[in-house]
Amino acid sequence: MDEFRIEDLLDENLIFMNEEAPDYETLLHNLSDKLEEKGYVKEGYADAVIRREQIYPTGLPTNIMKVAVPHAIERDYVLEPRVLVATLKEPVAFKEMGDGVRDVMVDIVFLLAVCGSNDQLTILQKIVGLFSESDAMAELKQASTTSELYKVLTHYLSN
Repeated sequence: MDEFRIEDLLDENLIFMNEEAPDYETLLHNLSDKLEEKGYVKEGYADAVIRREQIYPTGLPTNIMKVAVPHAIERDYVLEPRVLVATLKEPVAFKEMGDGVRDVMVDIVFLLAVCGSNDQLTILQKIVGLFSESDAMAELKQASTTSELYKVLTHYLSN
């Protein structure tokens, strides 16, 4: 198999701007529905992601934009690996990764539908590494269209 590339996981059609939801569970259902409609995940994926989020929260209080990286423990819900990215019109509270006690008011969500191969894990490490790059996060925050957001992501993640 050829080497896995970020373009294999990112898709401009899976980037959404100004998503709205009253809480993280509703948000994760809404975003998971988008993956399911496109045939990337099976029914029940949203519930699997929420179950994992309740046990192992993924909110990160990073500089510039607060992020969450929700995903399911069970990999059998994923039909085709993808990363959905959504900016939020108003921040949504996720519990902080690690302690699970404090709320992190998240601005952008990276919903990971992955099967866990080494190549995918390498790309996911790059995504998490992106959060500590202030230039990249500033550009993500300034992006005003899905196309701009996609270009910023592929620019920083393809290296």
